[in-house]
Amino acid sequence: MKKRKQIRGSQTPTPSASPIPLDTNDLAPECIRVDKVYDWVFFANKYENKNFIPDEACRAAVSAALAAGQRVEVQTAPVDPADVSVTGTIIENGNPGRVLIVWTVPVEVTILIDGVAECSFTVRTQFTDEIALCVPTGITNDNLNIRATQVIASSTGGVLMGPDPFGPMIPLRVVLCKDVQVEYPVKLEVLAKFCFPRPNNIPLPQEKLQCDLSLLEFPRQCPGLFPVDNCECQATALARNEDTDATFGTGGDADVVTGLSTLRAEICQECSLADSTWSYSFTDTEVGPTPAPTATGFQPDFSFSFNPSSIDRVTCGEDALTAVGEGIRYFDGAPEQMFYELQIFTGLLGPIAEGFRLILRNTANAVVFDSGVVEALVEFGECETFADLLGGLDD
Repeated sequence: MKKRKQIRGSQTPTPSASPIPLDTNDLAPECIRVDKVYDWVFFANKYENKNFIPDEACRAAVSAALAAGQRVEVQTAPVDPADVSVTGTIIENGNPGRVLIVWTVPVEVTILIDGVAECSFTVRTQFTDEIALCVPTGITNDNLNIRATQVIASSTGGVLMGPDPFGPMIPLRVVLCKDVQVEYPVKLEVLAKFCFPRPNNIPLPQEKLQCDLSLLEFPRQCPGLFPVDNCECQATALARNEDTDATFGTGGDADVVTGLSTLRAEICQECSLADSTWSYSFTDTEVGPTPAPTATGFQPDFSFSFNPSSIDRVTCGEDALTAVGEGIRYFDGAPEQMFYELQIFTGLLGPIAEGFRLILRNTANAVVFDSGVVEALVEFGECETFADLLGGLDD
């Protein structure tokens, strides 16, 4: 293993005075009359299509301008999500079942000829989704709560010449962010925590799954789909330009590089995996040119940043948690897909009382970076789960 020389002099600014606080999410008994959420998905789609100009005079003016070589532009006004019309129809009840959703998006369009507005009109674009949802027997179309949360409409280019009798065509792109919930009114006495949506990641089944609901006064919740399990612990970590002896690569070809680590992590805030975020950067403080050379003999610059794209799993230990998932490392501006393992701890680990360790692996599962143990300001706490409370009642 190669050890590289460190630049002399202070490189670490004064650390922050306090760590990131934990957001607690404690259980409490509640008696409520509510709409029970049977399923909840949030997703987005992009649609592109061509639309004809509905106004005859405007079509003639645009056709003449295109034939004369004039500049014809299309402007779209912002779309209020409340103006989006949506209908949901249950095609098949089940666990999961099928739901057909039809979206109608009104887009206000203005056509300019040589920078001057020629005409304005509304184009109504319509799209459909067929998705898998928890819709057991007893759930009807009235129990579907469907809405658009954001609409981004734009023209994908200038006006196109279309075939007769349609005339000029307007290409539009619409990005639609969608919130879909399945609800049913019930009265409950519950131990409650806030919950979060799941991604729309269930493939449509090939056969219908039957559910026996004859003994229930209201439809049965779909097990295993929603709600998602809570974390068993939560932690935050904050490090700003902390001294780091990092290892790049493995075996005899590995480089030990002196640098600075910056980490901001909030894992399982409110004891929910969905409420997690973190980012990391490493600054090489040794002498070396940028970008990294080949076989010239110069020292490379090992500085990089890493952003996770998913947090797949969090495991808890005594005064420590470990998060694993995937992300992108930006090394000299170039993105690389990586698998990560981030450990945050408060118990004494070597000479450090609290801190973190980050390990990155490439797609071949070979370790390409190991930060070693780095000092950080850490807050760690156990999460109170339903199993904890129920177990306590048996004592």
